[in-house]
Amino acid sequence: MDSHELLTNAPVPPVAVNMAWLRAMVARFSSGEDHARRRELVIEELARAEPRALREAANPDQGPVEILAEVLGFEVDPGDVGKVAKAYQPHFPQNAEADEAVARLVEALGQPDERTAAKVGLLVQAAATESLIKNTQGPPVPSTRRWVDGAEVTVDLKDFPFGIGPHACPGEAHAKALAEGISSTRP
Repeated sequence: MDSHELLTNAPVPPVAVNMAWLRAMVARFSSGEDHARRRELVIEELARAEPRALREAANPDQGPVEILAEVLGFEVDPGDVGKVAKAYQPHFPQNAEADEAVARLVEALGQPDERTAAKVGLLVQAAATESLIKNTQGPPVPSTRRWVDGAEVTVDLKDFPFGIGPHACPGEAHAKALAEGISSTRP
C-alpha cells in the first residue's frame, strides 16, 4: 500500500436538517447558478401535477397543501408544512418546532439534498395559496425582500402577485388552479 492511500479527509459532521438548512437549499433564497439549478428541480416536480388535475382534485375538506401533496404522491403531515411555512422567511419568528418539522418532512420525502428541499419548498409555497383563496382582492404574498448592494429592500408585489423576473413563481398556474378548485367547492 502506498503512503498516499493512507491519507484521508477529515470526517464531515452531519448537517442539521432544520429551517436554516432548508433556506440554504431552496431556489427561493438562492441566486445565480444555484437558483437556476434549484428552480429547475421545482419545475420538474410541478410538471408531474397538471393544473387541471389539481383543480379537479379540489374538495372542501382539504387545503392546497393536502391536494398538491396527494396529486404528487407525497405522504406528509400538512401540520408540519404549516409549521415550516410560519418560519420560512428569515424575518419570521423561528422556533424548534419548525426545525423539527423540516426534519420530518425531509425524512418523509427523501434525503437531505436539493431535490428534497425543492419538494418541501413547493409544499410551503402551496400553503400561501390559502391566502390567495381567502384574499381574492390581493396577492397571496404582498411583498418580498431582496438585497441590493448589500442592503435589504422590500419589494411590493401588488402588481406582480406571483413575482417577476428570474424569481417569478414557477407554480402560478398550479396555485391558481388550486385556488379556483377549492373556491368552487367551498360554500
